[in-house]
Amino acid sequence: MLNFDWLQGVSPAAAKGVFLVLFVVIGLLVLMIPKAYIYQGLKHPRWYHNLKLWAWGVLLFIFVTYCAF
Repeated sequence: MLNFDWLQGVSPAAAKGVFLVLFVVIGLLVLMIPKAYIYQGLKHPRWYHNLKLWAWGVLLFIFVTYCAF
């Protein structure tokens, strides 16, 4: 079984901060995706085809949920 006794010393606030920072890092990695890769194969790209916007929207929702609770 998994043994997470070593995490007993980590405060809930510190754990929450680590996860929030991870969401920000993931968001920055999403921004690094080239636009040509996102719109590959589309003849008439629209704003809603941009996967960066959708990924940022989901990350923002998760980030706000984690901040609230």
